[in-house]
Amino acid sequence: MGVITISMDDKSEKLLREMAKAKYGAKKDAISKTIVETINQTDKCREEAIARLRRRMFVNPIKIGKGGKMPKTKAEIYEK
Repeated sequence: MGVITISMDDKSEKLLREMAKAKYGAKKDAISKTIVETINQTDKCREEAIARLRRRMFVNPIKIGKGGKMPKTKAEIYEK
């Protein structure tokens, strides 16, 4: 287990403490649990978003530039 020390503004600290107290009560590790849970939820949402994007790209692939290749120069990007 790692130890991380962070600094945050008073408003964020107050919000974090309120969230931890609402979820876990006055337990000693309530803040840590709240942070870990939020990180895990964020990661799950990120992975789901990536999966949705990959499905969309597979179903309806988008061709980029000439012949589906990435443009190499700025001129190729603006070429008509």
